[in-house]
Amino acid sequence: MMKYVLMLALFFAGYATAEDAAVREQVMTAKEAVLELNRDLYELERELLSPATTRAAFHITLNHGEYFEPLAVELSVDGQLELQHLYTERQVKALRMGAVQPLGDLNLAPGKHDISVTIRGVDHQGQGRELAITETVSKTGKPLIVELLIVDREELQSARLQLKYW
Repeated sequence: MMKYVLMLALFFAGYATAEDAAVREQVMTAKEAVLELNRDLYELERELLSPATTRAAFHITLNHGEYFEPLAVELSVDGQLELQHLYTERQVKALRMGAVQPLGDLNLAPGKHDISVTIRGVDHQGQGRELAITETVSKTGKPLIVELLIVDREELQSARLQLKYW
């Protein structure tokens, strides 16, 4: 009799384990479906709130970084402060290694816009320095991608800021 009870207990334990595995598989499938739906909703929301006709993306790069180390950046469009960022040592190190840092996305209506960028930092002698640029850009119905490029100027042992449009 004890032998039959033991066999029944093992049978039900095996059945419960197989049932648990099936339930876990269903839960994982449901989680994946929810994550995919969330991604789709995010993309849809992004397209509705920021259509391609008004999208403007700003990125920053550092060409070598021997003569300038960024500490903070401010970006204004048409006199309105739009983006700000403070740099960590780790981010500066990544920029020196060739990283392209996304600074942010904005909505800009098609037409002409004045873009002003100020990057505060230190030069190779540890002195505080500002790199600044103001340009007028014509935004079309296509997305605008702007690279804020900090370039070393060997001959002057200095750096300059330039905007590059993609």
